[in-house]
Amino acid sequence: MEYQFYSNHQAPKAPDKRSAPMAAASMALGILSLTTCSCLFLSLPCSALAIIFALLSRGGETTMNAYAKIGLGFGIAGLSLTILLYACAFAYAIYTYGSLENYLRAYSQMQGMDYEELMRRLYPM
Repeated sequence: MEYQFYSNHQAPKAPDKRSAPMAAASMALGILSLTTCSCLFLSLPCSALAIIFALLSRGGETTMNAYAKIGLGFGIAGLSLTILLYACAFAYAIYTYGSLENYLRAYSQMQGMDYEELMRRLYPM
């Protein structure tokens, strides 16, 4: 009889250990990293934090909630788009000017200074 009593009732569910505030922060930072992918110094930290917060929002659970999944996707997309954008810009500059040194020479001419002065400003000794 006792077996039938316990088999008819379900055991109480364990409390959810996932963190909703971290998932929401992950989503917000993921959106921010995706929208500011052309700003290197803002997009990289935001996308890294979005990925970290999404992974930490799981807590002791094996799954993430919807906000954390969206934040993780946006964080990865923002990071990859930022890297792709800057790699294409660097490749275009190398393709156009032939080398990084030629690019710096053209840049120094655009700024109205000679190449040696530019090198002294970039690499002070």
